[in-house]
Amino acid sequence: MGSNIYNPKNKLNDLTGSEWKFATKSVINKAYPINMQHKMRSEHGGQKPPELCADLIKIFTKKGQKVLDPFMGVGGTLLGASLIGREALGIDVNPRWVEIYKEVTKLEHLSEQETIIGDSSKELNNLEDESFDFILTDVPYWNMDSLKKTRNKKIKQSKLSNFENENNNQTKEEWLNQMADILEKASKKLKKGKYMAVFIGDMYREGEYHMLSGELAIKLSKIEDLKLKANLIWEDNSKSLHVFGYPSAFVPSMIHQNILILRRD
Repeated sequence: MGSNIYNPKNKLNDLTGSEWKFATKSVINKAYPINMQHKMRSEHGGQKPPELCADLIKIFTKKGQKVLDPFMGVGGTLLGASLIGREALGIDVNPRWVEIYKEVTKLEHLSEQETIIGDSSKELNNLEDESFDFILTDVPYWNMDSLKKTRNKKIKQSKLSNFENENNNQTKEEWLNQMADILEKASKKLKKGKYMAVFIGDMYREGEYHMLSGELAIKLSKIEDLKLKANLIWEDNSKSLHVFGYPSAFVPSMIHQNILILRRD
């Protein structure tokens, strides 16, 4: 470990010992460029840097292996896979996001990965079990974003819907159960011993901090054969700071997201 030599016994990825050691850092504070048609992809309120997705895919796969994203959005996972020679399949209920992804691949001269337009809770049933080497996804926001906001009217509103759900009264518990149900179905598509990484941001609304990452982690840990292995923090310094509670209360300016790492044992 710590050498620049690739260990032929490495069954997880193509990293050398020193690269593996660096990849175990629990905080990702690398600055990712605003590129790859960022403005176009930003129509989706939760798009992720393709290079960040590529870095994560490198850690959990070998070249030529296949990645699944059941909430693909505008295709950060798929673009990341194309950058480093992996196959990928993405599912999204919104045809607009898939359209943007395909346009980006053309403009960036990248190979187009397989996509499915549909509800993951149904479409996952059509995929073969144990056919993917890694799952990388970003769960849709809980619809608290569509409810009453804080008093600061200048807060930028989310461009994401509640998983295309017209029920604006979905409780947090209902949302957590919905996400856990879909990710449980997705986990069955993972080969045994392979990993799942889930982006999830915590939320501060109506005077309360909602640690959605922890609550979802508890739900996912109850899934048979799925074990929580780590929580990585993505420090996103591109986000603007907002002084929400000044001068009377401390309210965090959220510049991080959690990446839950689970393995199917």
